[in-house]
Amino acid sequence: MPYIIAEPCVDVKSGECVDVCPVACIHTTPDSPQNYIDPDICIECEQCVIVCPVEAIFLDTDLPEKWHDYIDVNAAFFRHKKAAPEPIHLDVAQRAVEAVHAYARENNAAVTAVVVDDAGRPIAVGRMDGADPNSVELALSKAYTSASFRLPSGALADQAKRPWFRSLVFHSKGRILPAGGAFPIIDREGEIATIGAIGVAGGKNAEQDIICCRVGMAALENAAHH
Repeated sequence: MPYIIAEPCVDVKSGECVDVCPVACIHTTPDSPQNYIDPDICIECEQCVIVCPVEAIFLDTDLPEKWHDYIDVNAAFFRHKKAAPEPIHLDVAQRAVEAVHAYARENNAAVTAVVVDDAGRPIAVGRMDGADPNSVELALSKAYTSASFRLPSGALADQAKRPWFRSLVFHSKGRILPAGGAFPIIDREGEIATIGAIGVAGGKNAEQDIICCRVGMAALENAAHH
């Protein structure tokens, strides 16, 4: 449910929403009549809604019917600029999970490793024998967070106490977890795009989760070049 910028923005094009967006999903051009929200990147943080001086921004599910065509107007602004990225295939995701498990085993650790798509939905999940059962949800939450923000999950730790971030955590029902151990997976063929994330939980400490995650990233990058 991304936010949509509708008709009240036309010929106004205020910059407040651009400035507050934490994931830089609001753009325009000098010759465009309004600002536009990229529906593939919007994380529904509502910061743009709060600062919009003309009340032009709505969740797509709350958009007044007379402005429903602005759903496509916003999406179309970005669509022609993007090459369709190749999704993460199951065999590649499983290879990354296995690489994490192999490294953890060599270092006397038992972890859960997950690979998710760009919407944070699981592609491959693997919990090692002896890993804490809670590590499954933790790894999934870290990966969901990384995929949603297009950032390493640990990079968001400084934002955790901010009101807008706490609001996101609440509305995500706890799925957003700003803790180290997840990285976005980037498709660098043609248009650079985030196509998913890898997350790890259950290590002896956060640093071990991060190292395990880097091992999985290396496996993914190796697979991309074969």
